[in-house]
Amino acid sequence: MNFRLVDLTQEIYNGMPVYPGHQRTGVFPSKTHEETSKANTSSPSGHTSTTNTIIMSDHGPTHVDAFLHIDKSPDAESIDELGFEWFFNEAICLDLSKFCNTDTWIEPQDLEEACEKSGLEVPDKGSVLIWSGHYEANYKDDFYDWMYTYPGLSESATIWLADRGCINIGIDSPSIDSSAAMKDKGYWAHKACRERKVLNVENLSNLKEVAGTKFIFSCLPLKIRRGTGSPVRAVAIYTD
Repeated sequence: MNFRLVDLTQEIYNGMPVYPGHQRTGVFPSKTHEETSKANTSSPSGHTSTTNTIIMSDHGPTHVDAFLHIDKSPDAESIDELGFEWFFNEAICLDLSKFCNTDTWIEPQDLEEACEKSGLEVPDKGSVLIWSGHYEANYKDDFYDWMYTYPGLSESATIWLADRGCINIGIDSPSIDSSAAMKDKGYWAHKACRERKVLNVENLSNLKEVAGTKFIFSCLPLKIRRGTGSPVRAVAIYTD
């Protein structure tokens, strides 16, 4: 069997954009080859090494939310308590790029039209990725437009996906909610995810490459004890 992989993950780097209020990402050297060469002058193999220190939010780069992030109930699962089936399953990517550069709430009829146009169906116990076009248009040196103007799913649209078996929703913007949610704090897509037990992956990239297709989606998280989410290496996997 042959495989083709498409990377859907943002690069992690010092000063990358993060959702307002989250810990900024910092990547800096903790030791260098020059330093260790001085400490290892007696090494018969000439060994030197270098390492970095990384500081970031568990919701900083391309990441998946755990239910603990959005649900205050004592039995809400942390990221280490969720099985692999949440993060490795059949997926489709729908083209909603017509809403790029707006703070529109995407509605059920928009999802229906995108499914009909592509000939795709929501996979049962699978993932649905939303290509909004936001990454290609606004992930640039000036991150203001990236952080503050993008579309997202309405509560009814999120429920529409859940009713059809979707267990994980991904999007190529900072949140599955519209940026309008930052104004009145009405995070309706996250509300629906909490109530219907649906995960969400945010800050995806390169969804243009997979829009309108079906594939296996892998977004395995780090095993962070009591993690409220985790960075992921998101990949679309196509098989012959």
